[in-house]
Amino acid sequence: MATDELAEKLHRRLDLQDGAEPPRQPRVFNPHTEFKEFSRKQIRDMEQMFKRFDSGKDGFIDLMELKMMMEKLGAPQTHLGLKSMIREVDEDYDGKLSFREFLLIFHRAAAGELQEESGLMALARLSEINVSTQGVRGARDFFEAKVCFL
Repeated sequence: MATDELAEKLHRRLDLQDGAEPPRQPRVFNPHTEFKEFSRKQIRDMEQMFKRFDSGKDGFIDLMELKMMMEKLGAPQTHLGLKSMIREVDEDYDGKLSFREFLLIFHRAAAGELQEESGLMALARLSEINVSTQGVRGARDFFEAKVCFL
């Protein structure tokens, strides 16, 4: 599993160096236009939550920050489980979650696109709300209550 990840990264690097694959262009991300199902207040609240768990203040939630988040929420995961959670929504394959990918978790949970056995689905279930009817507001209230409790 780890060798597959390393091989994939090495192949991509070689393709970039050889000019076979063009470098990825950074995309401008506007959460209000991309995630229209969330209100501006919900997105702002989700951004605050994201920043609260981004202890490195680098704009990403890495493996260790996700580990701490899951432990604080009462759903600790194994190292492989955490890597799997990241891989499930990591669209740029950098091994960490951007704010867009963080929002994507809740978008996919509402759409029923997450794998049943994934840690992300466990996270959605842990909230004890129906994300499709409550939306992010209910998830936000749950996470805020959990953080205040800890």
